[in-house]
This record gives sequence, structure tokens and C-alpha cells, in this order.
Amino acid sequence: MRSSRCWLGVAVLLLAVFVYLQNIGSEHAATNPDELLYLQITRLTADSGQWLPLQSEREKHRNTKPPALFWQGMVSTDGGENWDLWHLRYPNALYTLAIAGMVFLLGRRFGEGNSTGLVGALVYLAFFGVYRHGPVLLTSAPETFWLFSPLFALLYFDPKARGLSWPWAIACGLMIGLALLYKSFALVIPPVAVLSWWGLRAQDYRLGLWLRSDFPKLMLMSGLALGIFALWFVLDPERYLIFNDFVWKENVGKITTGGNYLANLLWGKHSIWPYSFGWLTNAGLLAPAVLSLFGISFLRRSTLSSPEKKMWILLGVFFFFFIPFSARYERYLLPAMPAVAVLCALRWREIPRWTFRLTLVTVLLVAVGLGLLAAILMEALAGDSVYSWTFWLVLGGTMAVPLFGLFRSSWTRDSALASIFLLYALYGAFLEPLNGPRGQYDSAVRQEMRGQTVMVPRLYNGRDELYRFLLPASEVRDAPFKKTEGVEKLMEEPKFLIISRPFGDDSLDQDPKLRVVGTRLNFNQSLRGPQVWDILRGNLAPNLFAEDVILEVLPSQVRSAP
Repeated sequence: MRSSRCWLGVAVLLLAVFVYLQNIGSEHAATNPDELLYLQITRLTADSGQWLPLQSEREKHRNTKPPALFWQGMVSTDGGENWDLWHLRYPNALYTLAIAGMVFLLGRRFGEGNSTGLVGALVYLAFFGVYRHGPVLLTSAPETFWLFSPLFALLYFDPKARGLSWPWAIACGLMIGLALLYKSFALVIPPVAVLSWWGLRAQDYRLGLWLRSDFPKLMLMSGLALGIFALWFVLDPERYLIFNDFVWKENVGKITTGGNYLANLLWGKHSIWPYSFGWLTNAGLLAPAVLSLFGISFLRRSTLSSPEKKMWILLGVFFFFFIPFSARYERYLLPAMPAVAVLCALRWREIPRWTFRLTLVTVLLVAVGLGLLAAILMEALAGDSVYSWTFWLVLGGTMAVPLFGLFRSSWTRDSALASIFLLYALYGAFLEPLNGPRGQYDSAVRQEMRGQTVMVPRLYNGRDELYRFLLPASEVRDAPFKKTEGVEKLMEEPKFLIISRPFGDDSLDQDPKLRVVGTRLNFNQSLRGPQVWDILRGNLAPNLFAEDVILEVLPSQVRSAP
């Protein structure tokens, strides 16, 4: 993106900011189902009127994370008074935008000015891993911000430093400590290791000199960071539970494994191979460009600038740090993705144009898919006016910009970034009917359910939390299951029950044992194997869309989960 095109970069950046704020109030935002559990812990802790101890309906979940994330949710919702997804999520969206700001500053300093900075910020926000985990409550944004901040500060403000100063050591220790309070005490290791390597490199790998100059400051930094994390133990009256739940189970338990460690390292869901592709998984639609960046940087490693070498050190440290863990997830690499974005920006014109063409073609295919999904939904609703003109306008733009980039080579790179944000905006527009009245229970249903206990028979813990937003005046509870001879049955006899049924399935309406109180439209984001095959056979709507049905179980009937 040349300086003459900075106006385009600013326009795309504004679109990116809009995209990150567009859909954070939606239950269908790109996220992880685990988020519901953290919503529940935040709510219960806020309801307790105390900052600590953290509260959970399940003992094993009470201390799954340090308290900073839940405290943040308590503050942003004013102690639970403004309990909605937007208030819970917007701080993390701001964290993500702030990280993009740091990427912009680094790109501007070490590249060709504002144009390189804009490319870096846009690349970071375009990464799918960032889009998925950046704005929502189950996030990597706060720890990414606080882990990257000291590395950013030393690169930006003191790039030629030959060692740490005491003020920098104190400032970095405080920043890393906040990251630990969001995630884990174990995360003190990667940034300290990065700064150690940077320091050794600055001292020409003279170990004795580094031990005298940097090592004491690194020890101070580590001590400050761990001291901030230790406040959790000091302030929590149930500190023995923290040690058992968080230190032993959540952290030590992720290093130990019940099977053969070498076998788990080389094969299986959490083996090193899927984890190794985490850079590409997190990059999403920019995966071809990131893969090319890795190849270019390796081939030209002797000509890399000092800032580039430092950022490659950062990537290497974060990557190898998580390998000993028995569970390896691509999201663990998100704190290093700002450095990937900066590296992309610095080598932007060297990345082959064909990699961006792959991105443009993929955007086109996904846009066509979302358009077909919208048409399927309209047909399922008997041609009802489901989507406004804005959806079709965004769809047209999301198809026109990639086509323009494919046929105008000079605009291919810049069009790739714009196309990705248009696709994200299209996804938000696609969810419009699900976020509107069709995706809610109407006022008559909410009034009938006022004060009633409604049970959600889900196997996943915390699933009931979603319906607290939909039925705020009801008592929503997760209904536990038990298995008897392979059949799942509810352990309690509910009066009102919420289940999910395929769109268009009206069999429950004919059941004399049940009364359908209300329904709402939902989008099935988790398809199983049989559903995929059914879709391939042409049965689309019942598998892609679902209805969440509130049922009244009529008296004197046998209770079991439908």
C-alpha cells in the first residue's frame, strides 16, 4: 500500500473498526462455546457482591482463569447491572484495536512510514484468529496486549539499546504482571526469554557481560510480574482451592498426560503438527501470504534488519514454549501474531501476488456461500422479507472488490485486505435476521415466562447462560443428565424446557404431552458428520438453521429429554 494510497488504507481501517464493533452484541459472533462458561463465572461473581473468591456452578470450573478477565467483565457491566454481551465484550474489542495501534507504530517506524504502518494494522485485524478471539469475552486480547506491550516499547522507544535499564525493567515487570493476572503465571517465561535473547544478542552473546548487566534486571522484572499474579493468592480467602484448581489442574495438568507423552506429541488432535500450522490457522484468509513470508524470510535471513530478527526471535520463543504442554492449541500463538503482522507489513511488496489472488478467490467463494445461505433462509421462510437492502449491497461489494483485485494486478494486494473486512461485514449482515426479532422470543412469550424456571438440557456446561440474555425475567437453569441403559434422561422433572429442533420440524406441536410456548430462529454453527452428508444430499435448511423451542411439559407425563 503506497503512500499515495493511504486514503484507501484509512477507509479500510475505518471499515475494520466498524467490523470489530459491529457484531459483539450477538450470540452468533465468531467465538468459542467455552465463552458461556466464563460469562457464567463473571455473572455469579458479580452477584456475590465480592471480587473474590470467583464463583461457579461447577466446582471444577471455579478457578479456570485468574480473576482479571472476570473483574473486567464486572466493571464493564457495572457489577452486572448492564448485563448484555456488548458490555461484556467491548473492552476486549478496544484491547484488540490498541494492539493494532502498536503494530501500526512499529510498521511506521521500521518501514516506509504511515503506509507500512497501515498495512501492519490491517493485516493484524484481518487475521481470522484475531477476529474470532479478539472481541469476545473468551479472548486472547488482554494478555496479548500486556505481553506484547513491553516488547513493543523496547522496539519502538529504544531499538538500539544494548541492555535493559532499571526503569525499563520495572515498567516491563508491571506490564507482564497484568498479563499473568489475565491468563497464567506460566506466561512470565516467554517475554522474559525474548528479552533475555535480545539482551544477549545486543551484548554479542558475551554471557558474562549479560549476566552482570541484564540478568539482575530480568530477575526484578520476573519478580514484579509474579508478585502481581500472587495478589490473587493474597486476596482470595480460598487460596488452597486456587492451588488445587488452577496451579495443579489447569497448569501442571496441561504438561502431564495420561498416555504416552511421545505418542501424544507426534499423533492426535493436540499433537505438534496441527499446532505447527497455528500460524496459518490464525492468519485465516491471509494464510498463503503468511506462509510465503516465512519462506522469504528464511531465504533472505542474512539480509533481515535488526527489528525483523528480533521479531523472529519472539515468534520462535512463543512457538517452542508451548510444545511441552500436552494440549497445544493454535490460539496459544495469538500473543505472537502482532509480530507476524509487522513482519508482513515490512515485506509486503515482496510477498508474491499469487498468494493474495488465492485470498481473493477464497473471499469470493465464501461470499457466494453466504449469499446462498441467505437465499435458503428466505425460501425456508416462504419468501418473507428477511434481509434489508444493506445485506445485498454488502454482498455486491464483497464480490466486486475481489474481482477488481483479480483483474487489476496493481491493486491485488490492497484489495485482499479490503475484501477480508468486507467479508467480515457481510457475515455480520447475514446474521441480521438472527439478531433481530426472528432470533428472539416475542414479548408475549417473555411475559409468560416471567418468574418461571426454564431448564436447558445441554451436556455442555454453561449452555444455559445464553438463554439468560433471551429470557432475562426467568430463572434459567442447566438441567443435568444421567444415562440409563444408553438413554440420556433428565435428572429432574421440569415444567418448562428449551430444546433445539431442525427448522421446519413441527412434530413437537402434535405431541399431546407437550405445549409449544414459543420459538426463535437459530443458526447451526456446529455441524456433525451426518448433517454434512444430509446437506450434500440437498437437505439444507433443516441442517443449517434450527429453532430453539420453549416447551411446557404437561402434568402426569413421563419426563425425558426430547
